[in-house]
Amino acid sequence: MRDEALRLLTQSQVAGSSWRRLGPEVVPVLAALSEDPSVPDAQRLRAVTALALVEVPQAGQTLQAMMEDPRRPADVRTRAAAALGQCLGFEAVTALRARLEDRDVRIREAVAQALGRLGGQRVREALEERLPLEDVPQVREALQQGLTLAEP
Repeated sequence: MRDEALRLLTQSQVAGSSWRRLGPEVVPVLAALSEDPSVPDAQRLRAVTALALVEVPQAGQTLQAMMEDPRRPADVRTRAAAALGQCLGFEAVTALRARLEDRDVRIREAVAQALGRLGGQRVREALEERLPLEDVPQVREALQQGLTLAEP
């Protein structure tokens, strides 16, 4: 399973059907690859993105855990935020919203963008609520962009 996942991760574009074909057994493999320092950075990040394409409940749980874990590298956490929104859709709003208060600026920025891509009234409220509390200009900009994307 690891060899097949690595083979797919070397490709820049892989159809979701290729990941779904591997089934739920690939979820822990992709999670492990995302943390493996011997795996090139591009493949590690593709492993996180691929989790959204597997389409099994464990993938969403794994992505949420990755995003919430402050010990993980920021690039993995930010990619997990984007993938979580893609994987769970509106079901991800609560988990993403909680990360708008993350200590890491990069995570807050990625979460604002992920929420904006989801859109909807709940997302608008979350972004509008956070905007006056945010002091970091790049995160404020991401919140504004998220609000623009979330427009009905």
